[in-house]
This record gives sequence, C-alpha cells and structure tokens, in this order.
Amino acid sequence: MKRMISIAFFTLAGVSLIVWLIFVIRQAIAGRQIEQEWRSVPEIIPTLTATSQLEIVPLYEEASSGDEFISGHGVSYLIRTDSATILMDVGNNPDGLKVAPFMQNMQKLGIPWDEIDRVVITHPHPDHIGGVDAWRRNTVTFGELPGGLGERLLFIPVEMNYPGAIHATIPTLPAPDVATTGVIFYPEVYPLSLFEPKGSEQALVVSVAGQGLVVITGCGHPTIEKLISRAEALYELPVVGIVGGLHYEGLGVEDVKPHIESLMSHDLRLVALSPHDSSMDALEAFRSAFTERFRLLRVGETIKFP
Repeated sequence: MKRMISIAFFTLAGVSLIVWLIFVIRQAIAGRQIEQEWRSVPEIIPTLTATSQLEIVPLYEEASSGDEFISGHGVSYLIRTDSATILMDVGNNPDGLKVAPFMQNMQKLGIPWDEIDRVVITHPHPDHIGGVDAWRRNTVTFGELPGGLGERLLFIPVEMNYPGAIHATIPTLPAPDVATTGVIFYPEVYPLSLFEPKGSEQALVVSVAGQGLVVITGCGHPTIEKLISRAEALYELPVVGIVGGLHYEGLGVEDVKPHIESLMSHDLRLVALSPHDSSMDALEAFRSAFTERFRLLRVGETIKFP
C-alpha cells in the first residue's frame, strides 16, 4: 500500500513539474514575441483631426458619485468630442441584469442610447465586455438596448464571436478626432494566462486643439509608458492627459514611484485614474504627485478637458 502511495505521489509530482515547465516555457516564448511585436511600427497611420473639447463620463466604475448609480469592478466610459460620442467598453454585469449596469447608469444620467455613434472594446476581459458569460463565449454582451446596436460600428482588438464587429489590430479611427493605438500585446494576467499567454489591448487617443493628446485606457496592461510612447510616435504630439485604468492592483507607494517619475517627464495636465484596477495606496501616490491635476474616476462624474 505504501509503495502504491509513493508511486502515485511521485507520478503526480512529476506530472505537475512537467506542466509547470511547459507553462514557464510558453510564457518565456510569449514574452519574446511581445517584445518583437512592440518593436514593429504600424505601417498605416490614419490622420487624426483635433477636437475643441473632450468629455469623458464614467458609466461603470469601482467608485460612483452617488448611491443611485450601479458601481462595481469594471469599466465603461462615454467619450464626447466635436465629431462623435464613443462608448468605450461596456463594464461588468455580475448579477446578469437584463438591462446592463452601464445602460442603467446612462438612463439615470439622462443620456439617450441614440447619442452613441460607435463602440470600442479595449480588451476582452470580463469586466470590460459585459461579464464572465460574455468572456466564456468570446463575445460582447450589451444587455437590452433600445433598438439594439443597430448600424453602430463595434471595434474589437481580437477576433470575437460578434457578427459584424470590426477586428482592427492597427491604428484606426472610430471618429475623425478619436483614434486607437492599435493592438499592443502584453503578458496576460493570471489566471487568464492559463488559457492564453498573451493579452491584447488598445487604448483611445484624442487630439485636443491647442493642448495635445489625451490617452484613454481600459486597464493599461501594456503599461502606460508604452501607451504614451505609441500615441506620441503615431500622432506626433505630446501626451498631456491620461484617463482610465493603469492596473496597479496590489501595488504600494514604492512600487508606483518609478511610473510616477516617468510620467513627470511629460507635461501632464490631466491624470484621471480608475479605482477598478489600482490599489488606493497607488492612487493616493498619484494624487500626491499630481495634486490639482489628479481626478479619481467615478460613475456619473464628468471629466472635461480642457
């Protein structure tokens, strides 16, 4: 009996070791691919026009400006420019509500669905595409919409099971004054990395007349440094604003100091960060560094720039 237990133990340990080695090797290969892909420059760069003013309304976030709003772990932002109103991500729906939380918050804010011109998904994580069920089915779940998605274009960073969606991996214009960075790959976060070693994320870039570029992120998985670098390389203007998530979850003040120092080299006039994927210690460090330029993103609280 003891012999059988020993054989079973060593067999299990051997299998576990092999699985772990395969995982480590796969991640290492993915890491090299990510760096190679980062060094490649997009061949087609669309012309981005400027908007006179930019507004961002958080429709789903970890924090809210009032008890009447639904909040939770996820992101959905409404973005207004001179030319269009863009819905970026659709947040989470952990309770499986027929009318998704982002839409309920839109209704409470008096924003009609008809105002939305385009929809952009930054990356296919559950808290950005409508929940775990949407992630399992590799699709986007909007819930009940007045009149449905209709003729609105849906821009996605990876192939997804959504009929008619535009799989745009290169920099693309959802509107004349709103561009995507194109897909930037990053090491996928655990436990999603068990299924796919590489993640894909795109951010939005808005050129504000007389100011510069504002980068709007979903989670900032590729790092904000890479997103800023890509935006400035593509559109040849300085980044003066950052809005969205930076994925500093579980990090303390000392952990984010290098990132803050890196951002200090830019003339940032707006740093509006999401609490959905960053610790309060990290957010407070940014608040201390950027003082009056810092904003915490809350459902229903509009960010205007300039």
